[in-house]
Amino acid sequence: MPISFKKIGWVLCLYWSIAGPAFGQGFQLDTTIYVPREAGLHTVSGIEFISPAGVWQLVGDRGEQWRTPDLNRYELAIRGANTGLQLEALRYDAASHTYFGTVEGNNASGGYAFFCRDSLPRVGGVSHITEFDRVTPLPFDNKGIEGLALGADSTVWLAPEAGWAPADSSQATVLFYRYHWSGTSLSTKKAFAYPRDRMPQLTTSERYGGISEIVWSGKNRLLVLERFYDSKRDTSYANLYEVSFSEASPTVAPTKTLVFNMNTMLRGNRIDNLEGMAWVPTQTGRQVLVIISDDNGGQCPRPNGKKCQQTQLIYLSRN
Repeated sequence: MPISFKKIGWVLCLYWSIAGPAFGQGFQLDTTIYVPREAGLHTVSGIEFISPAGVWQLVGDRGEQWRTPDLNRYELAIRGANTGLQLEALRYDAASHTYFGTVEGNNASGGYAFFCRDSLPRVGGVSHITEFDRVTPLPFDNKGIEGLALGADSTVWLAPEAGWAPADSSQATVLFYRYHWSGTSLSTKKAFAYPRDRMPQLTTSERYGGISEIVWSGKNRLLVLERFYDSKRDTSYANLYEVSFSEASPTVAPTKTLVFNMNTMLRGNRIDNLEGMAWVPTQTGRQVLVIISDDNGGQCPRPNGKKCQQTQLIYLSRN
């Protein structure tokens, strides 16, 4: 007997409720903000706070970029020159005035990670980009390198959305890469095993899931955002994990601790296409995390009766 959509939905919710050993611990929801379409903040895929300037930098996967002193006052956002890049993640090292980013190209050309000094590249300008890793071809359509973290210990971490090669795409374990940043160059990378989630109930490539973003949370420790999209039900699923990697046993998959379940802990708020994540500077000593979604241009209505998407800001604080 065929499985109904209702049953599939129940199975997916059950999967997420048992996926981690520490359900409900770690972070709590502060607030969720939906940015109006008319604000013009569309297709945001990367977010970072630029501390020397005291502003937030937002980048998109269609070349867009904005700066704003206050994320919650979107009317203050100033749009900069088009970067000409399909940026998926962004980090900034204030000590060396260096931007790190990831770019997603097409399936054949693949995607890559880079760093550049002083400013982001722009269309028609002089660009000095140093590429330091690449995935070619993409394992699946629209799945390149989305996870990028910069640590206070001068480490740079990369996480592929679905693996580094087509052969990785169906594997339960993928590799994260860690570099050390000298201020001018990166060391040879070290690989760490990561056990990603999978949803075999889905019939598309989404059953292998996707690592959407990572942030550094301590020595050899990362927050990892994983997500799935069920196209038949037009529903997204996402979880936030904290993972500690072993320096001595990097090929042994670490234990993942579930610190926030997006589908059960958002107090009824739906989730969209979560893409970017960054720490929020605060004066209170609390650790606050912001997660932003890509609204795919804000098209509304969408074809085939699918839900309209919005740019969404989710604020979480450490318990």
